[in-house]
Parts: sequence; structure tokens; C-alpha cells
Amino acid sequence: MDLKQLEYFVRVAELGSFTRAAQALNIAQPALSRQVRLLEVELRQNLLVRNGRGATPTQAGLLLLEHGRGILHQVERAREELGRVRTGLTGRVALGLPPSVARVLTVPLTR
Repeated sequence: MDLKQLEYFVRVAELGSFTRAAQALNIAQPALSRQVRLLEVELRQNLLVRNGRGATPTQAGLLLLEHGRGILHQVERAREELGRVRTGLTGRVALGLPPSVARVLTVPLTR
């Protein structure tokens, strides 16, 4: 199972459309369809029900969607942790400030 195929499948299943998923992933829709189909062939199961309105996951698709999200999350965490080892600290920082404090402290904090 290829991680790219898994990522493509998860995006199609979440968005319910090959067209929307292709736009979000910035790839051609036929290439996306082909990769998802190759995943289905490899797993020997239909993962999506395709119709004129989009695509919905089958029972097997729902199971793979649940696992796929977890797998992709773990891969992202591993990449972040390896990046920290290589270059020092990396990641996202989120700050929450009330508006009155934010007016005064936002610029100094970001510097």
C-alpha cells in the first residue's frame, strides 16, 4: 500500500468527490482516480461507490478511512519529530489571547 494512494483515498472519502479532492491535492482528476483504483485493485475491494454526485465510502472504505487517517497522522508526526532531530525545534505554535491583551502583546510575542 502506497502512502500517496492512501492519502488520495482519504481525501476523496472526506470530500466526497474526486473533483474536489483533485483540486485540494493539486493533481489531475484522472491521475487521482487511477491511484485510488490501483489501491482498490491491490486490496481486492471496492472502497468507494462512485456516482454522478461524487463518491461515498463502502463499508470497507469506512474501515480504511478510519485506519488511513491514523496512519497519515502518525507519518506526519514522525516527519515532524525527525525534522526536530535534524534541525532543532520545528512545529506549530498557537497562542490565544483576549483582544485587550492581544493589542499590546501580539507584536512583541511574535518577535
